[in-house]
Amino acid sequence: MDSSALVALGAAMLRYRLARGLSLRQLAARLGMQGHGGLSDYEKGRRLAPADLIERYEEQLQITDGELRALRTAALAERATGKSDPAKSPAVTIAELPAAPPDFQGRNAELASVLAAAADCLAGRGPVTVVVTGQPGAGKTTLAVRAAQQAFRLGLRDAQFFVELGAADPEAVLRRLLRALGVPDAQLPSEADEAAAMFRSRMAGRRCVLVLDNARDEGQVRALLPGPGPVLVVVTSRQRMSGLAGARRVSLAELTPADARALLTEIVGTTRAEAEPESVAEVVAACGRLPLAVRIAGNRLASWPDWSIAHLAELLRDEQNRLGRLTAGDLAVRSAFALSYREISPVAGRLFRRLALMPGADFDVQAASALLGEPAEAALEVLAGASLIGLAATPGRYRMHDLLQLYACELLQEDAQRDKAEKALLGWVFEQARRAAATLSPEPADYPGGRSAAVAWLDAEAGTILGAVRRTAERTDGEYDALLSELTQLIPWYYDLRCRWSDMVEVAEHARLVAERSGDLAERAFAYSMLGLGQLGQHRYRAALASCELGLTDARATGLAAEEAELFGRMGLAYEGLGQYAEAEARHADHAERCRMLGDKFGEAAAAGRRSHTLQMLGRHIEAAACLKLALKMRSGLGDERGVAMAEYRFSALRNHQGNHEEALLWANRALAVFEAHDDQWGTAVTHYELGRALAGLGRLREAATAYRTAVRGLEEIGEWQRLAEATAAFAEINCRSPRRAR
Repeated sequence: MDSSALVALGAAMLRYRLARGLSLRQLAARLGMQGHGGLSDYEKGRRLAPADLIERYEEQLQITDGELRALRTAALAERATGKSDPAKSPAVTIAELPAAPPDFQGRNAELASVLAAAADCLAGRGPVTVVVTGQPGAGKTTLAVRAAQQAFRLGLRDAQFFVELGAADPEAVLRRLLRALGVPDAQLPSEADEAAAMFRSRMAGRRCVLVLDNARDEGQVRALLPGPGPVLVVVTSRQRMSGLAGARRVSLAELTPADARALLTEIVGTTRAEAEPESVAEVVAACGRLPLAVRIAGNRLASWPDWSIAHLAELLRDEQNRLGRLTAGDLAVRSAFALSYREISPVAGRLFRRLALMPGADFDVQAASALLGEPAEAALEVLAGASLIGLAATPGRYRMHDLLQLYACELLQEDAQRDKAEKALLGWVFEQARRAAATLSPEPADYPGGRSAAVAWLDAEAGTILGAVRRTAERTDGEYDALLSELTQLIPWYYDLRCRWSDMVEVAEHARLVAERSGDLAERAFAYSMLGLGQLGQHRYRAALASCELGLTDARATGLAAEEAELFGRMGLAYEGLGQYAEAEARHADHAERCRMLGDKFGEAAAAGRRSHTLQMLGRHIEAAACLKLALKMRSGLGDERGVAMAEYRFSALRNHQGNHEEALLWANRALAVFEAHDDQWGTAVTHYELGRALAGLGRLREAATAYRTAVRGLEEIGEWQRLAEATAAFAEINCRSPRRAR
């Protein structure tokens, strides 16, 4: 077997460069070379690299085991003994690779992974099998062919095989491969195991690439794997081939936005694409950045040069007909999807169709089970294995590509149980959301795993909850109106914790419309109250005041005394945001008095804390401190840790305002510990701001800068723009006062 050290040296040089993520040009610059053409020849085994270059190579890439120097010594020994140079090997006699599309774009990391496997084959670590998976239309075959062509240029030159597996019988494929290797029909073994053994023997010592395209399962592939030797096997499949031991894996997702735009530009032409950049972006987005869809869209535009890109973008806006319009000649997105759909089990097919009803961007097994009406773990495994769904960024959750969701929606029309499945899903979402949100209320309910588990569930399902609310508002049967109403009274505790003000406003608007549709003034009062709170979070104080006044009218008309009291408090916050502190203080006082009359200790404590800030702004510091002491006492008596922290934070703000930074620092540290323990993003961010003020007032500028920096990050994350401006200005002032220390 020819195991040339020169080829092995080049392969090792390539492998180390790829492992460091360097291009030839970047490495040449590090090595002090004028150009990179010489490096390319060394990596391909065409020329022997000088000793000093190998030393610099090992130094720059931190290669400490001396592998490159040893391989160079072996190459010199081979040259001295007259062994043949593999670069002069006979021309390729088996060249079955199809032409790769000339418009290939992106996939640099994935291509590098396959080429690293090719380098390992050339370095004597073959054979290597690489499985390329991805959803239908992701460009698996295109990548495999591109990689195989480049592997040939690296040195795998003896043969290039390409086999379209599909439903093919492995024994028949083996006979075809043996014929390609020169075995006459008369000598072909009749038994499958004998044919496999002959194939391995004929492949021994050959530097080859074997592409097994569109493999159905692992058994189909195992029969075609070669024995030890410098062979790169690239398998493409919609299945993940998890049972194929020792295989390396490359998973293809959608193209990046830039690569998808580049692909469309390559097909339609730079001049045409640059004239309509916004339409290019819209077409790419409508294609979900799926390579097949983008290529089809580009081919349609190339076939109709009089079309503007904007015209195609307009056609693709129609979701109901989008898949039908993503067709060009014999290429069709729907056909690619159908191949995968036809191969899955009936139960998995039913789940796939019903996933079109999923209201959020991603989902977990519990949501899928509610939709399916039975445990969905096995069906999800089938769908994931067939690349009809993918893994979401959050562990344990799944997602479906937008175009696949449109395909599922088409298929859903034949599901007689569609409405029943949707009702089951909406009921599950509302019930789970109600239970989780109830753990954050003043009288928290039990939840499996406690408060942190409830918040984690709400974080994961926030998009699903919002989608379910939208879906309920669209329905006219009123079946889930009561559940929506119950959720409206509890979900604000979560939205407030996470500062999800836009979600709060949207849910409140939907709840208001549902209440008006049913003529329920009480439910409309709750909706207006929630709407006002969301608008306060968005700093839309006049809108919040108007919503609260409308809610107050409905609350009075329906005898909702507790909600009437809360609305007074929210009106106080609105007046405070408008700078009308006297009016704000009066509303907070009304809130406190009404809560006292109702025996609502939580409400009374909240009102005392809110009132303290307006008194502070009015210069009535003694009264402000008295309100905070009352709030602290009441919150402590109720066991409300987060409420205690809120009062401590307000005390810190009051003492900073008075110039008592020592005491402000104590209060801020106390509040911060609780806010961080409760994962309260707003409380943590604003308390870091007060911490920075206290530390700056004490002359501890470096610590103050750190606190301000943390506050800026947190306030920016939650969109608290007014406080962010104050914190940013304070941080800048610290840097000006003592740049060297603060930074």
